[in-house]
Amino acid sequence: MKILLMVIAIVISTAAANAQVVPILDLKAGGLLGGVLNGKFVDAKTAFKNLGKDQKYNLYDLEGNYENNLPITIELVGENDPCAGFHLVSRDIDFNSGIAVGTNASWNILPRAVKEISLTDKTYLNIVSNVLKSKGLPRSKAVIEEAFRVDLEGDGVDEVILTASSYGGSIGASAKAGDYSFVLLRKVVAGKAVNIMLGGDFVKKKIEFGAPSRFEVSAIADLNGDKQMEIIMFSQYYEGSGAWVTQIKNGKEVEIKELEASCGV
Repeated sequence: MKILLMVIAIVISTAAANAQVVPILDLKAGGLLGGVLNGKFVDAKTAFKNLGKDQKYNLYDLEGNYENNLPITIELVGENDPCAGFHLVSRDIDFNSGIAVGTNASWNILPRAVKEISLTDKTYLNIVSNVLKSKGLPRSKAVIEEAFRVDLEGDGVDEVILTASSYGGSIGASAKAGDYSFVLLRKVVAGKAVNIMLGGDFVKKKIEFGAPSRFEVSAIADLNGDKQMEIIMFSQYYEGSGAWVTQIKNGKEVEIKELEASCGV
């Protein structure tokens, strides 16, 4: 019995030592978010140390998979750089949106379809207007930049995700009173539709030179094979940007602390 236990222990130890991380990149932020190792999320530092040799990636946007088996290089930014510790995705690729996941992922990254909603849908424009009023911006015009419907949890009920912004796709160092940017999730909880704010910035006073933020969604995907779809968020300000990952559990937002990439001054 002791010999058998020893053999089993050696086999498990060897398998753990040879485990290869499934890396996850955010292409908007241009960095390594982290990865999945032995079924668990790990941070970018751990993922970088466990990257497989000749690792290749599949790319995904909000509408689905759009390129397979792409070789991508990642390099750690040096200590003298303003973004020290950032794991930079090679700049020789043309993609600047969506995510890339290692081809060694053994699960379906997109188990359910992400469906677009009209950006001029009156119901959702009214929802955005009501959010702006509740945040003290009653005169701001509701503008939706992204709108999607997707069943995040696989329970047969769709959630709605809205990105609203007054910045028109770009952002500078200043902002006027009434400017805003936010990502809102609409979910049915206990039979009632509720709003869950995933990220937002609401400007009540003019900013001459500061750091107003703009938010959007990079992708929606199952990042670890549990059939629950995570939301990959992106934010940008005048001199930097970042990405992080969040999920919905029991009707609440839960940020996945291990998955994050940011670079800025």
